[in-house]
Parts: sequence; C-alpha cells; structure tokens
Amino acid sequence: MVRVFIAISCPEELKKGILEIQKVINKLGKMKLVEPENIHLTLKFLGHIDDNKLNKIIDALNFISENRKFEMSLRGIGAFPGPGYVRIIWIGVDKGSDKIMIIQKGIDEKLSSHGFERDKRFHPHFTLARVRSIDKQQIRRVLQDNKTLEFGSFEVTEINLMESKLSPRGPIYSIIHTFELS
Repeated sequence: MVRVFIAISCPEELKKGILEIQKVINKLGKMKLVEPENIHLTLKFLGHIDDNKLNKIIDALNFISENRKFEMSLRGIGAFPGPGYVRIIWIGVDKGSDKIMIIQKGIDEKLSSHGFERDKRFHPHFTLARVRSIDKQQIRRVLQDNKTLEFGSFEVTEINLMESKLSPRGPIYSIIHTFELS
C-alpha cells in the first residue's frame, strides 16, 4: 500500500518569497509550516492505494499529458475555512487557475470510475501552514495586507503522481510517475 496524491510542484525560484511570508505567519501562533521542498498544489488526494491498483490509476491519468503547458502565477494568501477560524494558510493561484480547474475536473471524472469520490469543492492553492492556534486579529491583518501579494509565475510542464510517506519529522514526498504536458 502506498499513500498517494496528484500534484503540481512549486519551483525553487518562487520559494524565497514563500519562505518570507512563512516567517511572518509563524510568529502569529502555533502551526506546522510546510517544508520548502514539500510545497505543492494538490489536484487530488487518493489516500492509501494497493500497489496493483497503481498502474490502473496511471493508465487512467495518462490523459493529463494531452494538456498543453501553461503559465501559473501565485498571488495572495488566504485561509481555510476562513479568517475567523483558521486551520490552513495558503497561497492562491491567479493566472492558470482556469486551466487547473479543467485538469482537476478531468482527474475527478477519470478516477470516479475507479471508486474515488469526486471533490465537492476544489480551490487551487499551495498550503503554507497547518494551524493549531493563532492570534485571530493578527492573522486577519496579515491576510488583508497580503491578499494581493505577488509570488511570481512559472510554466507548468508536468503533473506528478506522488507518494507520501509519513514520518515523525513530517511527510516525505517522492514522485511515482510524471505526466509531461505537451
């Protein structure tokens, strides 16, 4: 059994700005910051999969490679479920969001025939931190002050099927399969 998800990785050149905002939010409460090497956009979390089902999933997802490369820009920070009750702090996607939504919907459609539930609400984002407790007034101010902060853009050239191994120090991600965009 492997624990898997489908994702777009964040390129190295955007991580400096991401680390800067992580330093700011980390002072506001108790949270677990996402390690720079683990920052990604999850298109779908699949959970634990039998090794023999993995090849069927890869076959079902081969359509991803039919998509063209596209530009994605990261802009603004936000929170789930919202600024009044914060559990996840994220960076939003501006340019390329529509393309991500189309690809994610295709993933949902292809995998629903393999017993995976469709995502009810998908919001493209890169998770910065998982929050245990936080100063609500301070985080509201930081979210407001940074809602249009530009983190840069990059060309999305691939989408990866990733394995997530849980360890005491946090998850360790590795690529199982890469779907190159055309």
